[in-house]
Amino acid sequence: MKIRYSVRHRGVAGAALALSALLLLAACASPSPAPVLISLPPVPLPAAAANASATASAPAASASDLPVLAVRRVGIPEYLVSRRVRYRADPSTLAEWPNTYWAERIEIGVTREFTSALRAQLPGWSLCESNCGDRGPVLALNVDIVPMDFMRAGGQLRARARIVVSATAGLARVLQTQERAYTITANGDTAQAMAQAVSDLIAQVAAQSAALIQATPAPAR
Repeated sequence: MKIRYSVRHRGVAGAALALSALLLLAACASPSPAPVLISLPPVPLPAAAANASATASAPAASASDLPVLAVRRVGIPEYLVSRRVRYRADPSTLAEWPNTYWAERIEIGVTREFTSALRAQLPGWSLCESNCGDRGPVLALNVDIVPMDFMRAGGQLRARARIVVSATAGLARVLQTQERAYTITANGDTAQAMAQAVSDLIAQVAAQSAALIQATPAPAR
């Protein structure tokens, strides 16, 4: 009896080992799909800014003669600062597009595209980001976009931007403040359509920020 039990036990163990090997081979034969990387599309410029960029000749003054605008990093909700691409499943629930990641940190991409769009719309200014060194900015621009939620069920990006223009010479003081709500309709139910909606939002916020800068008298340097 003991011998027959031992043989049967070894047979069960061998079968389990063979099954494990087969499962391992099946896993190797069906690798998981490669992650999808999403980048923010270039921000579309308003027609007036695009025409100005295309037809502009050599500037009459060198860059050193232009007033300097310090552009701070754009603030976005902390819950979006992730490599995973997140959206709102409902007003109280965050979800993520499966196997999808931002190609770069989202807050860096948003700031870069915003600054690029702003630079195209402010040809009379020299822009610097974050640390301007000894360039001596006369104005500083702070933009916070909170919330910035893609509501997947409705295919809309809903956001609110707060734009603050401050003087930097002497004792820093706020000169202009504006707030505005935005609703951007996406062109599809995909992560890339969401990224395009974010790009469209940045374009609108940049246009509003440029108009506010142009309406603010530059303090003497």
